[in-house]
Amino acid sequence: MYELRSSEFFSDHSPVAAGRPPGVDVKPVDLLPGATVSLVSFRNETPVQIAACNDHACVHFSCLFNGPVDVAFGCHALLLEAGHLLTSYAPGERFSLTLPGHYRNVELMITPDTLSDLAGSDYDRIGDDLGRGFCVYRNGHNRRACDAAARLARLIDDATPRRLLIHAAALEFLAWHLGSYQSQEEGGPVSWRERKALLMARERLLLDLSAPPTIAELARETGLNQLKLKRGFKALFGHSIYALFQRERMDRARALLQRYGVTETAMRLGYSNVSHFSAAFRKQFGVLPSEARRGALD
Repeated sequence: MYELRSSEFFSDHSPVAAGRPPGVDVKPVDLLPGATVSLVSFRNETPVQIAACNDHACVHFSCLFNGPVDVAFGCHALLLEAGHLLTSYAPGERFSLTLPGHYRNVELMITPDTLSDLAGSDYDRIGDDLGRGFCVYRNGHNRRACDAAARLARLIDDATPRRLLIHAAALEFLAWHLGSYQSQEEGGPVSWRERKALLMARERLLLDLSAPPTIAELARETGLNQLKLKRGFKALFGHSIYALFQRERMDRARALLQRYGVTETAMRLGYSNVSHFSAAFRKQFGVLPSEARRGALD
């Protein structure tokens, strides 16, 4: 278990001085007073556990490129997957993280005052939560924010980083990230007990991608009522129950199309109408299954 402080981790200190695990690479860029962005990469043969103390009063806006990452704090937990956004403001909070062997993340840190100056009226989306002194919100797969994060990461990772372009990309990332923020009503963390039940519900949901259980069946099998089940899926996994099932179903379809034709793939995944399958696949990936078979997604 590695222990570190966020003020040291996201700095130019050496890995040893900052207590970073071997294989961690942090590239920080100061944008303006009160705002810094970092590209964090980690490669190791096995996952690593980190105990982190958030010792500076900044709002963190991050985008995860590789997952999953388990995050625990207090009696709560979040599961982050590739493409997830995380917004957090938790001065003094201690976090426990389990990082996968291959980890890559963009982290924009900004003080509330600087955020207020930059964001103008958009600050109102998060201002009340910051005023209460704490917020942790995970949002799944906002394409514009993720695309902006990918551009930002490429610019930071460039052999000759161009500060002005990094600054512009960071502001774009912040704008889309903040625009996707919702207050804590349905986006907050879940308890350990509910997390266990939700993980069991997810396993049951994805057991057979050709025949999903109903929400009522999931509720009966996990002991959660339907409202807690729906809210819990959004809070823990970043998707509605149906959206999570459909994403996994289409990911399986993409793999099956490497071996089978469109019709057989559709039948294996429970579709009686091939056109319905094609429409769902195109909605997910932007190309038809027949185009994917010809290498459009390679």
